[in-house]
Amino acid sequence: MSERPRKKVRVHSVAVGVEVLETRLDVAVAQGIGPDQRAAAEGVRRLLRRAQDAAYGVDPSPGPISRWWSGALVEAGYQNLHAARAQMIDVYDDAEIEAEIPAAIARSQATLHRDDPRRALIDVLQVQAVARQRAFLRRAIEDAYDSLDRQHERLRSFRNIILLLALCIAVLVGITIVGVAYNPEIMPLCFAADGSSAEGILLNCPTGTDVTSPSGGDIVVIALLGLLGGALAAAVSIRNLRGTSTPYDVPVALALLKVPLGAFTAILGLVAIQGDFVPGLSALDSQQQILAYALVLGYAQQVFTYSLDRRAQTLLNDLPGKDASTAPAGAGTVVASPPPVLPMGPSGPDPAMVPPQFVHAAGGNGANNGSSGAGSDATKASTIDLEPAEVQFEPPPPDDDDIVQDDGSTTLPNVPIGDHR
Repeated sequence: MSERPRKKVRVHSVAVGVEVLETRLDVAVAQGIGPDQRAAAEGVRRLLRRAQDAAYGVDPSPGPISRWWSGALVEAGYQNLHAARAQMIDVYDDAEIEAEIPAAIARSQATLHRDDPRRALIDVLQVQAVARQRAFLRRAIEDAYDSLDRQHERLRSFRNIILLLALCIAVLVGITIVGVAYNPEIMPLCFAADGSSAEGILLNCPTGTDVTSPSGGDIVVIALLGLLGGALAAAVSIRNLRGTSTPYDVPVALALLKVPLGAFTAILGLVAIQGDFVPGLSALDSQQQILAYALVLGYAQQVFTYSLDRRAQTLLNDLPGKDASTAPAGAGTVVASPPPVLPMGPSGPDPAMVPPQFVHAAGGNGANNGSSGAGSDATKASTIDLEPAEVQFEPPPPDDDDIVQDDGSTTLPNVPIGDHR
């Protein structure tokens, strides 16, 4: 491949994969390949060039925000690299093909659902001739990588949805804070105190106890306490999520959602308490109690985001890993290959391939004594001749309702005489 200009690597794993696959391609070409393999090698080099361009941000070349949001470089780099790995099957020799089969089977079982019809390819992969084996192996690799790419796209789409939801909630909370701060009367967050004053009823507000009127800072204090409660819930939930090697940080997106959602639930929760929506809880007695409830309500948003946490964990668990300790959901067991077929000679199985427990050495008085040639004095293997056993068949005794004829034979069971068909 031509020397690429020095640029900053955008997708490191793709750049490394391109270098590794290019080295294996050069080794295969140096060992000697046929015309059809040479054509496949040229196709692999084109795919590697496109993967390298994506890894270095040459083509496509989106902006920083678009690259992060759409994953254009990641998707283009990995899809071209995966296609090159599948086409390398036509370049490998027989030994490389045999070495690729276990990895292809493991990858198919990790990425394809157990009910996917395409998994039937792996059942016949190891029992085909080499020519057909290449076609089956290439198809299995393409299907596995295609399923893996789709899973990464779903993960990126899920992350983008979470981030959009977090942005919308943050904007709504910001608009609410600004509107209520300038006009506190439209959303009062204060509760009536036990005493009263000459000026009117005393109030317990988020900014003070026994005040005469709500202030614009009440909504700000409640929102801040809700943000703290949401941040605490984000820290607790992230510890239960498995890390991922994908470039899409789904746990971070969930954490960003929980923080503004905590402020949102704290504000709405206090409004519901003030409106007697919660039975048995109609008034809060002090400023400290109001602040404590705001913090708890901010943490309580975990009730609404619990299903999103489970969905994120499911998506991360479905992504296959290189460690064999855990298997993704839907993965089945490896199908054992059938025993190899013994090569057949002119008069049966090749004696050299017959297991020793089924052969005997030819002695001096055997049938092979008359054989001559360079190997006449060597021990010759032959299969054991088993005489067929004489099968003794005895008919079963007649049933009580079977009719026994005079000659001792029986008619058809349970069928009257003269009605034989």
